Amino acid sequence: MLTFNQGYNRAIDITGVQSTSSDVVNLKADINQGLRLLKNAARRYWTRQSKTANLVANQQFYQLPSDVVRVSEVTVTANGLVFPLKEVSSESKWNQLNIIPAVTINVPTYYFVRGYNEIGLWPTPSFNQTSGLNVAYEPRMADMSLDDVTSATGVFVNGDTTITDASAPFNEAMVGRWLNVTDGTDGFWYKIATFTSTSEIDIENSFMGVSGTRTYLIGQVPDVPEDYHMAGVYYAANNFFLKRKDSATATMYYNMFKELRDQYKSTYANKSTGIVKDDISRLKYSIFSVPPNTMV
Repeated sequence: MLTFNQGYNRAIDITGVQSTSSDVVNLKADINQGLRLLKNAARRYWTRQSKTANLVANQQFYQLPSDVVRVSEVTVTANGLVFPLKEVSSESKWNQLNIIPAVTINVPTYYFVRGYNEIGLWPTPSFNQTSGLNVAYEPRMADMSLDDVTSATGVFVNGDTTITDASAPFNEAMVGRWLNVTDGTDGFWYKIATFTSTSEIDIENSFMGVSGTRTYLIGQVPDVPEDYHMAGVYYAANNFFLKRKDSATATMYYNMFKELRDQYKSTYANKSTGIVKDDISRLKYSIFSVPPNTMV
């Protein structure tokens, strides 16, 4: 994996920008923009999110989460059953639909995204249901800018999720960031799941390395597969050299970015890995090619 700070340092090496230069702000912004363009190429299936809300009787519109880019799927739960809703993409059709008189029991069958932050249901639900509305969506990527926490030392236990550090370096904002042991005893990365105190956190999966006191780092990591973490760096380098009229170098880094983007789109644009499919053209049947039954 590559943390945002490590990627930024790679960009510094490539461009020769000084850390005190005003170009630093643009460099960090371009790394974030490059990663957004990468994620958008595959419609963000890798980072799909899902949130629920309570259905309220006679309430038609509901607030979408602030990080929604595009809604992927909407379902409602009623009487223990989950109903998938169909999208109405046209505002005109949505208005026409709402002319239809309401029925006695209103279980929504359609949804409409109004603006960028509201979702409407038709028919309007006639009942209350806790967590009755479920919205799956492609999330907006939050900008990254923070330096890594480095040279820290904590206690790790194989098979356990709790990590302690007596120097109390932890804070609530670290939830969602990634941790990596840096002394060579474990090569895996672990996502921080919960903050207990300034001296104790928990990771999502059990620690797989050797138990003991270990040095580690904590950093922001792009929420795309690790094979593509350099994409933002290449995009930032492209923009840097374009501004300096060095089109040859800019083109080289843009092509490197584009290659990763195309690979990512090809690999992760689908929700699951590919399946083996038979060639339909080979599946030709004839009653004359089927052997007759044995006579008895």
